[in-house]
Amino acid sequence: MHLDAIENMVFSVTINPFLRRIISFFDKNCPNDGNLLLNSLSDFLGNAPPLCSTCRSISRKIAKPFYQVSSLLLKVDKNFMKKQFIEDKYGGAWFKGFGLMMRGVEKYGIRIPFVPAGPFEVVWNFTYKCNLRCKHCYEDAGKSERKELTTDEAKQVIDKLSTIANIGIPALSFSGGEPLVRKDFFELAAYAKKRIPYISLASNGTLLTRDNAKKLKNSGVDYIEISIDGASATTHDEFRGVPGAFEKAIEGVKNCVNEGIDTCIATVIHRENLNETEKIIQLAKELGVRFIHFNYIPTGRAKEHIELDLTPEERLHVLQLIGKEVISLYLQAKEEEFKRGSTKIKVDRFFSTCPQYAGVTRDLAKKMGENFMVEAHYAAKKGVENVANFLGGCGAGRLYCAIEPNGDIKPCVFFPTNENTVIGNILNDDFEEIWDENKTLWMLRNREELETYKTRNGNVGCGSCPDKYICGGCRARAYSYFNGNMRAPDIGCIYNKPLWEIIASASVNS
Repeated sequence: MHLDAIENMVFSVTINPFLRRIISFFDKNCPNDGNLLLNSLSDFLGNAPPLCSTCRSISRKIAKPFYQVSSLLLKVDKNFMKKQFIEDKYGGAWFKGFGLMMRGVEKYGIRIPFVPAGPFEVVWNFTYKCNLRCKHCYEDAGKSERKELTTDEAKQVIDKLSTIANIGIPALSFSGGEPLVRKDFFELAAYAKKRIPYISLASNGTLLTRDNAKKLKNSGVDYIEISIDGASATTHDEFRGVPGAFEKAIEGVKNCVNEGIDTCIATVIHRENLNETEKIIQLAKELGVRFIHFNYIPTGRAKEHIELDLTPEERLHVLQLIGKEVISLYLQAKEEEFKRGSTKIKVDRFFSTCPQYAGVTRDLAKKMGENFMVEAHYAAKKGVENVANFLGGCGAGRLYCAIEPNGDIKPCVFFPTNENTVIGNILNDDFEEIWDENKTLWMLRNREELETYKTRNGNVGCGSCPDKYICGGCRARAYSYFNGNMRAPDIGCIYNKPLWEIIASASVNS
């Protein structure tokens, strides 16, 4: 039995009943002071808000000692927490995330990987419409006549998301289709920013004129990912389906940078742009923006081009290229911190949506004598290096979920929309009830249910992998390659190469 599975058993029997009891003492809503769960954290971090005598007593006698012991056990530096929760401009998002985490412990106990009381992020496929025709589009977006939420209904969605678990989600990401095609986007982005701390946008960049970039800034959008699928117009435009898309997208990147918006190039690496990976990374450096690699998911229109998917060796090569970039920044930050006592170098510049990225960065760092790992496969933060198994790689239905343009809820945007993947509707159903009780969500959260397959080379699959608690494989890729089986292996992983040779070749030939 895996060590983390044993830890889950120990937590459930010995620790969780005690933790639930303790947290229940200060998970209160005071009529005068508001949420004591969050106020007590501020008190612990030295930024005590005005509290009534009862709340102050509970905070000092129960909550504060609890936070002290917890931070020591998890080896999370208190100064790091103070910097993120109090001093960072996105501290509100951290606070909401903390509230969902603590309430998750109270509801479900500590478990590996961890489940908060609500998603840290919701990705909202805001529209089915799009002005491009990309080969890999999971939404099959275009000139669609499918029903979408009205402006008023969209505001209702935002109101619901901002009050989940009486705390609200920390982050909302508008995706699509192309969100900027909807004329009410800026109105709704501004509406969301007043209620949700961190607002992001995924865009193809072609509509990001100077005027629209300025509107993004004024609407309060904190972060934008702009799709760049090649280092040249030839590669990008062929994949995106419209001539001139590359030039407009690059101009969009520059316009967002000029407005001071945190900007990232997002690239789906596939067989037709694989040889341009390093050039695209270099392009991101030259433009002064972040870079994120997106997994190729054979769903939507991408299923028609399954031959574009990377082999396990090619995917590993890409992840190692990106991993070397982030580890280089980590080493630079470490050296500067050693010499000066602090660093301004940002480690979180290179990401991947591929869950194997965590293990790849760990293995690369080990070769250099370092103990470093990208957390949750897409975030690198100094100060939380010891909680990788709790964050747990693939976050589908656990750390985040998706909403369709009509309000349907799915565990992940990369699952196709059907009766097996839609778990409710944000306007018609109780979101918290879905989050607490839905069987599909709990199946995705339980790594013990991942499957192992027998091949002539031995047992392979995410179920038998030692990295299943920091990775877990991409559940959307498993769903696509194994006819709707969310527990199946992610055959893009190097450890599952024997399955790739069987399953992928059969898919291409069919």
